Amino acid sequence: MKKSILMIAAVTAMMLLWPSCTQVEETGKLQFGLELSDDSTLKSVVNGYNVTAALVTIISETGELIYDKEPLPIYRFGNEYTTKSLELPMGKFHLSEFMLIDSSGTVRWATPKEGSRLAHLVRNPLPIPFSISPEETTSLDIQVIRVKDHPPADFGYVNFDIGFVERFCLKVFYSSRCMEEWNDSILGPDGSGAPVFQPMLTIWKNERMLVHEPLAVGLNRFIVPMVTDWYRLTATDCHGQVIYEEKIPLKELLEHRCRDNFEPLMIYRDPVPGIIITPEGLKEPTIRQGVFGSITLPVDDTLYTENHDVYPVIRDIYFYPYYSIMDSVMTLAPVDCYFPQEFLPTEPVAIVRSNSDGFFQVPLPEGDYLYLVKEGDRYFMDAYVSSHLPGFVKVYPGEVTWLMIHVIDCSMWMNDTNP
Repeated sequence: MKKSILMIAAVTAMMLLWPSCTQVEETGKLQFGLELSDDSTLKSVVNGYNVTAALVTIISETGELIYDKEPLPIYRFGNEYTTKSLELPMGKFHLSEFMLIDSSGTVRWATPKEGSRLAHLVRNPLPIPFSISPEETTSLDIQVIRVKDHPPADFGYVNFDIGFVERFCLKVFYSSRCMEEWNDSILGPDGSGAPVFQPMLTIWKNERMLVHEPLAVGLNRFIVPMVTDWYRLTATDCHGQVIYEEKIPLKELLEHRCRDNFEPLMIYRDPVPGIIITPEGLKEPTIRQGVFGSITLPVDDTLYTENHDVYPVIRDIYFYPYYSIMDSVMTLAPVDCYFPQEFLPTEPVAIVRSNSDGFFQVPLPEGDYLYLVKEGDRYFMDAYVSSHLPGFVKVYPGEVTWLMIHVIDCSMWMNDTNP
C-alpha cells in the first residue's frame, strides 16, 4: 500500500512539472553597430574587407558563459556597419569582450575593458550590461580601438589568441536580376501580389547547417567554420527557388578566400552558356585586343541637369557582327526603343557580364560590332545619348577600345523631343 501511495505521488509530481518542462523558452536578438563617424581609418579597413567579423563574449547576470568569442559577420548599409544578430534567451547579460578580426583571424580592433590603460578612449568600456526582451532586437553601438602595437593588457585582455574553431572567409559573387524581373503587378489567385523572398546562401556539413545568410547581388563574404573536408552549398533566389546546389571540398573552397589574389565563388541565376564573366575587382583591361569599359545607371537625369552622378550595375552586353545584323535591325524598327529577341537573326559573337563595379571586358577580333544591352527579355540597341554612334563599336588590331555605357531608357529622350 505504501509503495502504491509513493507511486501515485511521483506521478502527480511529474504531471505538475510537465507544463514547465514543455514550455518554449522566450528569446530575443542582439545586434551590434560600429561607431565610425570620425574614424576614416576604420572605415577604409572595413570597406576593404580586411575586417570580416566581430568576436563577442557574453556572460549572464549570474556569471554563466553564454557565448565565448562568437564570430558575427559584419554587414554594411550605406555608411553604417552592423553585425549579424545573435539569439539569446530573455534576461539580463553583460558583453565582456568585443574584437574585430580580419580574414586570417587576426585581431585588428578591440573594445578596452574598464580600468585598463586604454579605457578612457571609449565612452563605454567593457563590460556593458544589456537586456533581452522576447521577440525584440536589442542594439548596442560599440566603439573600438585599433590594436596596432598595443599588448592585450592595454585593453584589459589576457591575450588575443582566438580559441575557437578555425574559420575562413569565403568570397561569393552573386549575379541575378531576379528582383528587377519580378512583376509585382500580377496578382495571385487570392488577389494579392506574388511573394518575394530574400536570396539566401546555406552551407551544410552533412545535415548540420553551418551558414545561413542573406545573399546580395554582387560581392558577399561569409565566415565558414573549418569542420569538415566536404561542404554542401545551396542558394535560393527571390522566387524562393534553389538556383545553385553543389558539394565542394574544403580545398576548393579555400581557393575562394577573402584575399585580393583569390577569385570569388560564382553563383548565377539562369546563367547563359558561354558568357564571359568579368573578374571581380577588375578596373583596368587585362586583354591585348577587344573592348573594355563600364556600365552605369545615372542617379539623376543627366540629360537635362548638370548632375552626372552614376553608380555601377551588373548587366549582360551582347556583341554582334555589325554588317550581318545592322540591315535587319534598321529594317525591323524597335518597339519602344528596344528589340525583342526574335528581331535578332544571328547569334552573338560574344556575351560579357560586368562585375559589381560595373566594369567589363571582352576579347574580340578586329572589326565592327553592334552591341546590345540586355534588360530582362529585351535588348536595347542604345539606351543613352553619347559622343559616338549609338550601338556601334570598332575594334582595331592590337588595341583595346573603351566603351562607357549609361543605362537610360531611350524613350526618356525620344518622347521628350515631341512638341
